[in-house]
Amino acid sequence: MFSSKERNPLASAFGAAARLVAAGVLLAGAFGVQPAAAQVTQAVTASFAPLTDESSPDRKGLIHDVVAEMLKLQGISAPIQFMAWSEAVKIADGKPGTIIFPMTRTPQREDKYLWLAKVFDMNRSFVTRPGSPAVNTVEAAKALKAVGTTEASASLTFLKAKEFTNIVEIKSSRELMQALKDGKVDAVYQPNPFAKADWKAVGGDGALTVGEVQEVAAAYLAANKQSSLNPDDWQGALQVLEQDGTFEKLVQAYGMN
Repeated sequence: MFSSKERNPLASAFGAAARLVAAGVLLAGAFGVQPAAAQVTQAVTASFAPLTDESSPDRKGLIHDVVAEMLKLQGISAPIQFMAWSEAVKIADGKPGTIIFPMTRTPQREDKYLWLAKVFDMNRSFVTRPGSPAVNTVEAAKALKAVGTTEASASLTFLKAKEFTNIVEIKSSRELMQALKDGKVDAVYQPNPFAKADWKAVGGDGALTVGEVQEVAAAYLAANKQSSLNPDDWQGALQVLEQDGTFEKLVQAYGMN
């Protein structure tokens, strides 16, 4: 899925044809349900660069762009709305027909959502300021004065499950990295791509110190549990994007390969 091999013109033509055929199948409702366009009422997310990024006028993030292409393939016109992650979760929990991303699939969330498609894998580590010692274990992180993470996140769930008593909950990834830069927290815990992208966004100098990987978590597209959506439709749309090279091009464009 993350191959960077060049595609020849014949492969490109085949991929375009496959995209058209598959899109037609999706729009025809061939998976045995009514078209998804009639079921999706809204799509919500938050800024977690480089996967989702409200600050950029035309580069909204890897998963944002993938989901936008999936919506297009299925003829869905619902706009993708940015907001605080806690608000996005609240809306997704309360309104059938809402899709939300990037959502981490955890045991605590398993029965709360309809899981439509796995989009991307991410590492999570304890991250500290440039030049500081690496925090490689849970025990070392617990010994710090303050470990920051985002509100209503799977990262927060992990820290609570490990019985951290030094957690500082912060509204967004960007504000979290600003807090690290300002010395308000000693380390942050969230997906590593978010930390690196938002460190640059807040003007952080130097390379962050990234500890050993604590978790490998997939970013999912999910939906309100009561939604009448068929995961096969969404996984089929993602397969189209993989087969015609769109997914690979987006991965490379965001430097995630």
